[in-house]
Amino acid sequence: MSLAIVTTTINVPTFLEAYCRDIMEHDRRDVILIVVGDKKTPDEVSGYCKALTSKYGLPTEYYDIERQIAYLRAFPELERHLPFNSVQRRNIGMVRAYQLGADTILTVDDDNYLREPDLLRCHARVGEVLSLPAYHSSTGWFNPCAFLSATPSIPFYHRGFPLRERWKPAETKTIRRKGKLAVNVGMWLGDPDVDAWVRMALPIDCSAWNGPRSFTLGEDTWAPFNSQQTALAREIIPAYFLDPNAGRYDDIWASYTVHRIAGHLGHLISYGSPIVDHIQKRSVASLLRDLSDEQQGASLTDAFVQALKGAPLRASSYADCYSELAEHLSQVLHYGAGLERGSTAFLRTYVKGMRMWSATIAKLGA
Repeated sequence: MSLAIVTTTINVPTFLEAYCRDIMEHDRRDVILIVVGDKKTPDEVSGYCKALTSKYGLPTEYYDIERQIAYLRAFPELERHLPFNSVQRRNIGMVRAYQLGADTILTVDDDNYLREPDLLRCHARVGEVLSLPAYHSSTGWFNPCAFLSATPSIPFYHRGFPLRERWKPAETKTIRRKGKLAVNVGMWLGDPDVDAWVRMALPIDCSAWNGPRSFTLGEDTWAPFNSQQTALAREIIPAYFLDPNAGRYDDIWASYTVHRIAGHLGHLISYGSPIVDHIQKRSVASLLRDLSDEQQGASLTDAFVQALKGAPLRASSYADCYSELAEHLSQVLHYGAGLERGSTAFLRTYVKGMRMWSATIAKLGA
């Protein structure tokens, strides 16, 4: 099986209709869809997914709560780690896709709507050796949101961009890099993925993408990426855990971990197409929850990234490098190393999640 699309939803995932139609129109048939529900997901989702399979011939597996519980009996540690009513139950879909042998796993949010044709054109390049324009920044950080035209016309940063690295003057040059594409990050118009405090202060609406169709970063330049329209090579999954204990930094910290390993292995992470429409309305209450869920991650990201950069990786696989990073983080991120006790406890829990994920994926074999 070539590509698996994984999503979580508490709604009937009607956005998948356009995805399926687009996949069939462009003859990309070696695809499976995996939908993970939650306690708030309506019962009719099961019938909707069966109808998609019947109409388009694309296998669509739906995991309601009962099916999730049955599936997770083989992974009791993961089951204990994943609370109900959390977007991180997406991990169940990723485990299933990995188990099915998918070469590429595309995680999507249910509020990302098809905008440009052939959604999978760039995502399907994951695993290929490519030559791409690469942006090298003198600060070591590049903000993908710099290519978005928005109203109001102000600079803004991708969610999870380190606070200390924002607003720094930087010289940027474009080079070319060739390497194996490990991750493809689809960008978005409409509501951009910014921090909750930015969204609360000033609503931003993105109307155009002004960057290259696909670009990567210089060897020593980093950027965050999220999980809302992101394709990952199969080999990355043992090093890509969306930990609910990290709140809204689950995908951000996972992206930084992948950046570290991909850089060590000489692999590329690309940003750009496909561009999707991100349509989301958040209440004041949900914004306040988001703000709370981001607080610890935002305050510790600088220390976390510095620890990743300082890790002496020696392994040649994502799985083994992930284990090396977990060991390194447990040694350097401790109380007395510039961290408070609460922060240390948070980081210990995060490392525990990394080790649990390694053990979970190891059960599935290569």
